[in-house]
Amino acid sequence: MCARARERYTGDRKSSFRRRRKRHAQLPNLIIVGGLKCGTTSIHHYLGLHPEIQMSKPKELNFFVEELNWDLGLNWYASRFDDRFKVRGESSPHYTNLPRFTGVPERIQEHCPDARLLYMARDPIKRILSHWVHATGAGYETRELTPTLSAPDSSYIQRSLYWMQLQPYLELFDRSQIEVITQEELQSEREETMRRAFRFAGVDEGFTSEQFDREWEKSSAKQGDKYQLMEKLVRLPGLRSFDRNFDRLPESLRWLVEKVVHDPEKPPAPKPELPDDLFETIRSHFGDDVASLQQFVGREFAGWHDYR
Repeated sequence: MCARARERYTGDRKSSFRRRRKRHAQLPNLIIVGGLKCGTTSIHHYLGLHPEIQMSKPKELNFFVEELNWDLGLNWYASRFDDRFKVRGESSPHYTNLPRFTGVPERIQEHCPDARLLYMARDPIKRILSHWVHATGAGYETRELTPTLSAPDSSYIQRSLYWMQLQPYLELFDRSQIEVITQEELQSEREETMRRAFRFAGVDEGFTSEQFDREWEKSSAKQGDKYQLMEKLVRLPGLRSFDRNFDRLPESLRWLVEKVVHDPEKPPAPKPELPDDLFETIRSHFGDDVASLQQFVGREFAGWHDYR
């Protein structure tokens, strides 16, 4: 997955034209920093519907990760955004991928010190299982489930430790610059949650759209034949450019592809059944982390397992 995040911008690395600063280029002031499989794709699209907001195309720039796209330079990054919009944003879940990628909050703070940071969270165990379905469905994960998820240093566990992932940001940014929204809130209370997101972003919170009904990249596709065939096809040399440029397509065309590949009308994909002992082992990692996050935001998260 990480190699693909870098390969997506191969053409930009080869072109000095693509890496030069463009007219109206400006750094972002809204960054969705994660988490993975927590609804970042959907909220990225919903935010981008607002007339005062421009969300990046592609969605995941991964610029502040040194190992991925930092080498493309600030001019390239700024040129992904347009200063004629009040709010300019991007979404890169690898920005909360400790301990694999370090130094991200420091780079964001140095170059975008006034940015608002939105962190999407989700019930930790449900996020792990969705991550697992995605990774196995796409062919990135071939290990056995029980020994892999039993390891406390597994990336599946680490990326669900939301409070831990937030710590470097809390040391560098003011509390008012950080907002946490859960995927469950986005699904069950979409209008209210988007009003909160718009208010946090600093735009008219009364905006609404019929397109809020769309759900992007539902996990129902990950085990499906169409999705797995697409994953194999886009890795072929002749189709890699399509994969790299898909996120740059107009919203209407991307939604047509979304309906074919991810089939948003289907129910959620079945998740693996965890043996009771494995469930308890995983659950034991999150008690303090969940409690600290809920204390930070001042509310309990509906729809989450009991981690006390």
